[in-house]
Parts: sequence; C-alpha cells; structure tokens
Amino acid sequence: MNRAALYARYSDDRQNPRSIADQLQILSATAEARGWTVAASYMDAAISGQSMANRPGLLNAVAAAERGEYDVLLVEDEDRLARDEEHQWHVYNRLGAAGVSISTLATVQVSRMQVAFKSFMAAEYIQVLSQKTKRGLASNAEKGLATGARLYGYRTAPGGLIEIVPEEAAVVRRIFTLYADQQMTPRAIADLLNREHVPAARGGPWTASTITGSASRANGVLHSEIYAGVKVYGRVERRKDRQTGRRLSITRPASEHQRVAVPHLAVLDRALWDRAQARILSRRNVDPSQLVKLRRRPGLLTGLLKCGRCGGSYTSLSAGRLVCVNYREKGATACTNNRHVSRAMIEQRVLTGLRERLLAPEAVAAYVRAYHEAWRERAAENENRRAPLARRLAELDRAIDRGSDALLAGHTPAAVIGPKLAEMSRERTEIQQALAQVEADAPPPVRLHPRAAETYANRIADFQARLAQAGDSADPAEREVVDAVRDLIARIDIEPVNAEPRAPVKVTLHGDLARFVRPNAAPTECGGKVVTGGGIEPPTCGL
Repeated sequence: MNRAALYARYSDDRQNPRSIADQLQILSATAEARGWTVAASYMDAAISGQSMANRPGLLNAVAAAERGEYDVLLVEDEDRLARDEEHQWHVYNRLGAAGVSISTLATVQVSRMQVAFKSFMAAEYIQVLSQKTKRGLASNAEKGLATGARLYGYRTAPGGLIEIVPEEAAVVRRIFTLYADQQMTPRAIADLLNREHVPAARGGPWTASTITGSASRANGVLHSEIYAGVKVYGRVERRKDRQTGRRLSITRPASEHQRVAVPHLAVLDRALWDRAQARILSRRNVDPSQLVKLRRRPGLLTGLLKCGRCGGSYTSLSAGRLVCVNYREKGATACTNNRHVSRAMIEQRVLTGLRERLLAPEAVAAYVRAYHEAWRERAAENENRRAPLARRLAELDRAIDRGSDALLAGHTPAAVIGPKLAEMSRERTEIQQALAQVEADAPPPVRLHPRAAETYANRIADFQARLAQAGDSADPAEREVVDAVRDLIARIDIEPVNAEPRAPVKVTLHGDLARFVRPNAAPTECGGKVVTGGGIEPPTCGL
C-alpha cells in the first residue's frame, strides 16, 4: 500500500483560509479512493508559489521524502507546488531521486512531459498577470486614479477614485506652513503633532522621516507632489525575489516617472509647495569640501545601542554623536531621553567593560558553571519528554507489524484492519515528528578553550588601541576583530542617570557569553550583564 503525503497551498492572505482545509479534505478522499495511506500532511498558507525558500511546508515535504517517509506526494494541481519552471523541476527531480512520485487530482502519476507543460503554463500565467497589472496601474495613473496604498490626506472610493479627507488635508497644509514659513524642523513638527495627539496615516505617532520622506522616491509629506495637484507615478518598481519570495523595491530614475496633473486633488497652493521645496534644496546643498568632514565611520556597535528608557535604537545625530531615534524622530512625547553621547566615548567604555569585567577569568568560570547546571537540567527535561514517546513508538511499530501480517495472511478483513492501520500510521508519524523536535531541542555540549577568555581579552585590548583606524579599515584581520567583539554583545542600554541637562549617562552592557562559550550559537539574552562602573550578574535564563 502506497504511503501518500498531502500538500496544500494558497497564495495570499486575501484568499479564504478555508482553502487549505478544503484542499486537504479532497486530497484525503482521493488518497482513500486510490487505496493509499495518508502518512503526513504539509501546507503553506498565504504564500505565493513564485518562490521556494519561504515555504516551510513544501521544504519539509521534500525533506521527508528524502528520509523515505512516504511514496507519493499528492497535490491538487502542479501549480500548487510552484508557479516557476525552475522550482517545479527542482521539486520533481528531488522527489524522483528519492523514489517518490507526484500525483494530482487529475493524474495518478505526473510525467516529465506534464511537468514541462504545466510549469510553462504556470510561469506564463504569472508573466501575463504581471503585465496586465502594470498596464492597469499605468492606465489608472493617467486617469488620476489610485495606483497603490492610501496616501495621508486622501481616501480611495469605489472604482479607484481618489477623494480628499478634509481633516487630514488641513494637517498637510499645516505641516507645509510650519516647515516652509515658520522654519520648523521635521522633528519639531512631529513632536508638536504628537503632543497634540494628531494621529499619523496609520493611527500611530508622527516621525521626522514620515514628514521628510525620500527625495529619490518622492514620498513623505514634503515630497508628495500630489498635495500641489500633480500625481507622480512609476517612482518605484516592485519585484519579487524568485529565491526568497521577498518583495523588493527598486527606485526608478526621475526621467521614468509619469506626471499627471490632478488639480482637483490639490490641498495647498503651488507657492507654498515651491517654498517648501526651496528650503529642502537649501538644506541639502553642502559644500563638497566639507563632505570628508561629514563622513561617518561605520560604527563598531551599530545596531546594538539601545535607549534605556524607551528601548529604541541609538542612532547617528551628527559626526561622532548619537541620540535616541524615538526622541530624534518623534520628539519628547515618544521618549524623554534627549541626551546626545559621543560614539567614541561609548565604544571605549564598552570595550573596557568587555575586557575587564565580562571576560575576566572569574566571570567566565562562573558563567560556565551556571551553563553546565542549566545544561544538566535541560538534558534531564528532554529525556523525560523523549522516553514515553520512544516507548509508544515501539508499541505502534509492533502493532502495525502484527496488523500488516494479519492482513496479508487474510486472517482479518481489510475493511476492519485498514482504518486501524491508517490511524496507527498517522499517530506514528506524529510521534516521529515529536521525537525529532525533542532531538532538535536537545542542548549542545559546552565547548570552551582553556585560554579563550584570555585570548579574547588580549584581542579587545589590542583593538582598543587601534579603534580609530580599524572601524574604517577594509583589512580582513581588522574586520575579524570587529566581528569578534560584536559577537560578545547582545545589546547596550544608554540612559541618563537623572533629569539634569548634563547628567552623566549609565551604560549597561548585556554581554552574550552564550556566544563566547558556543561561537556558532544564535544570539540570546542569556549570559553575563556588565554595568559600566559596576559588577557582573550571573546568567538569568536557561540555555
């Protein structure tokens, strides 16, 4: 009796989620009609068939086939597997190499000729659909109709008609007036609107970047020319990465943009628009001789610095200065941490903390002891999960063998033993999957070179002496040191010790000793925590 695996998929979240259940129901009935036992079911909900890397259901089905867990993969149609010729052939060839065939509702065994024909038709369908979509959007643009997401100040009516939202249009006019005539910065405008509880486009707070936008993409409030009565289309091209399924945004040159006059959608006069654009240009023009001075060195701690009050990232404010991004973008309504700090000072304090505290021999020894204790507890827990599953799997194997022997010998009618065997097979598959998860959860053994702490401490001390050059260096050896330092850090919190204008800041380094002990481990919140000027805390969570 063939063991069948079922695979179901639907493309996006606008479709009925019941589609998966409906597909599996008809696939199960088909398998039963063909005399097959359902060994497993795999599914990908709301995922396009144009890529493979982002489809765990299909990838797991292929992996299970290569482990010999079933004999035939049953799908509604070939295009459920993929809508790309390369990907359909990839699945077909990998399953074929594992001795597994593909079956659909219409065909018991899919042939190479059918794969060639169906994969071509699926790819052609996607191509034609893309062309029709782009043509329709271009036509809408020429008519002044909606071509994408809702823009603040407008709403889309049935048929694609764009309508002005009066209360939002008033906010747009106010933003332009504050920026162009009252010379307020985007951050100050965002702070003012947030203090007045004026919601932004999606109901959240305003940020400086929401107001400023991007000149190359012609978005953001200050760059959206539709507010002055001109709709600009074709600024960005959307593409999908065929391998990952991620949507990519490609900025197109201004020469390829389509500009359509829509005076009925203007919410401010052209003179105000021109004044705002003139101020943007004046702020953008920089003396080329000053560019070298303004160039910012790639940060050793980029992405690791966090505000201790709101949790937002610390980001560049000017050359060598850092500030909380929420304060910078949204103002004091979002975060009261307005302290600017020197990047060089933060780097030196962090490196000193790493060398003198996190990697001190006694700190590493304490961590390893705690790690071993957590490892023993985790291993015991895993064994408690594994043992009953292993016993039940052995019982099922024996029962399935006895039932199969009775069926083959004719001692028991197929109508009686068949459903029981199918139920036991399903339970067996579930237990095997549970055991595989237990194995995956098993803690790896600790590995620590006896002189690892001393070696890392010496490297950090050396790096500290070369910090001014190493951050800019493209030398592989220098970059290796940078990466090694970053691997020891989970995050760094920066917060003023009090509300005084020039109060010193407290720098809390969350050191990722789990990465130090197991270099290939994923970053965790486990490990030592170093407070600059303070001591080290032991690990606070299991590994």
